[in-house]
Amino acid sequence: MDMIYVDSESVDQIGYDPDALEAHVIFKNGGHYVYSDVTSETWDRFRDSTSKGGFVNQEFRGKGYSVRKL
Repeated sequence: MDMIYVDSESVDQIGYDPDALEAHVIFKNGGHYVYSDVTSETWDRFRDSTSKGGFVNQEFRGKGYSVRKL
């Protein structure tokens, strides 16, 4: 899985593992979080969103995706 740098105030890098259905988010404050059961459609919306931090808050956190911190 490749991580890509994004233009965001709070998010530094994002990545997606389609086999595991996991979205990886590395925040500029140093936290690395892995969100589970992320469909490819949700990943596409996240990758293309203009506000990565807003998407994390509204979609991943707001809808209760399972998460673990690395």
